[in-house]
Amino acid sequence: MTYTMLSVTARGFMLVLITAIQLVYIYCIIRMIHLKKFKWDLAFTVVMTLICFFFLQLMTMIQQKDFIPDSGLPLVILCPAIVLLLMYAVFQVLNITRWRRENLSAMSIKEAFDRLPAGLMYYSRGGIPVMINETMQRISHELFGKWISDAEAFWEEIKQNCRETDIPDDKAIVENGKGRAYSFSRSLMHIKKVDVYELTAVDISDEYELRRRLAVSQERARGLNIRLRTLMGTIEYVTMNRELLQLKTSLHDNIGQCILIAKRYVYSPESIDKQRMLDFWRDNIHHLTNDEPEEWELPYYVISKEADRLGIKLNIIGELPSESRLIPVIDAAISVHIGNTLKHADGTEATVAVKKTADSLEISFTNNGRQPDKEIEEKGGLKNLRSQVEDAGGKMEIISMPEFEMRITFPGISS
Repeated sequence: MTYTMLSVTARGFMLVLITAIQLVYIYCIIRMIHLKKFKWDLAFTVVMTLICFFFLQLMTMIQQKDFIPDSGLPLVILCPAIVLLLMYAVFQVLNITRWRRENLSAMSIKEAFDRLPAGLMYYSRGGIPVMINETMQRISHELFGKWISDAEAFWEEIKQNCRETDIPDDKAIVENGKGRAYSFSRSLMHIKKVDVYELTAVDISDEYELRRRLAVSQERARGLNIRLRTLMGTIEYVTMNRELLQLKTSLHDNIGQCILIAKRYVYSPESIDKQRMLDFWRDNIHHLTNDEPEEWELPYYVISKEADRLGIKLNIIGELPSESRLIPVIDAAISVHIGNTLKHADGTEATVAVKKTADSLEISFTNNGRQPDKEIEEKGGLKNLRSQVEDAGGKMEIISMPEFEMRITFPGISS
């Protein structure tokens, strides 16, 4: 039985099979040339490719009826030939696959380079990419919406979008605005006397989120610490008020005893020591007539103690007003200034400078902390303080740039 005696479908199937084998041989030849291995296998593969091509051409001409040999191409020759060609093709494919698994090649290195979870790129001076993996291209498209064609421009864009200011010039951290963050690092390498830059990109989204949460927790802890220190100062103030109340109660009780002793002396003079009664009366009258205030009764004593509790050095330049209507306002202003110095400026010193002129009293509040990077928005303590100052007939001014200063002026108060 010959090939020409087969049905059209059978001949077509065999033609497709021999064509597929031919393509496999071509693939094997290309891979062997690329790998620069299998020298003898390459020679045998070329011979087998020519034999396969001969049968392919012969079968094609028979199928198209361009040429029909006298023998009709016996199947006893054609079928074993196709089987041998197929077996050798499969053997070479497996041989190449096995070699690739057991050895490193340029292609395997490129495939591993592309599959790296981190972005990696090498480029020469002028921004011409030499090697760039798929991850780096994906990161570039995710961050800037475009693929990398100019590596230098890509690096400059990274530096412009870097939000961190305390990292070296060869490093950068960029966020994509959707919760993802990438750390970039660039280094200069010398390969065959040629300068090549290596740029790496690592996904640090989880670490960056943890860092952000830590910063928020630290800020919250610092606020709680400030509130705790303030509470300690308040406790001291409450304690002083309680001691004052006890003193007043004791004085009230003593006066009551004096009245009872005097009443008893009127009814029964011989039962009371007259001299002791007079001394008792003198002591109580002395407490009532003594105008010299105690230390805790002095103006601004509590706020100075509060500054000490908070670890803020309070510098008073000039003499603070002693008018009863101004003391609560200035006391509140110093308290707000101390809190803002500690909480927002991270300062250790708060300065209050008092300047008296012929027709006004001006008080300036400054600190040694960091300067604000934008205009200060009045809210909370500052907003309430402004109301107190204006209710007392004064005016308040906040200066943000170039250095922070809070200025309170009371017109009509002369030296």
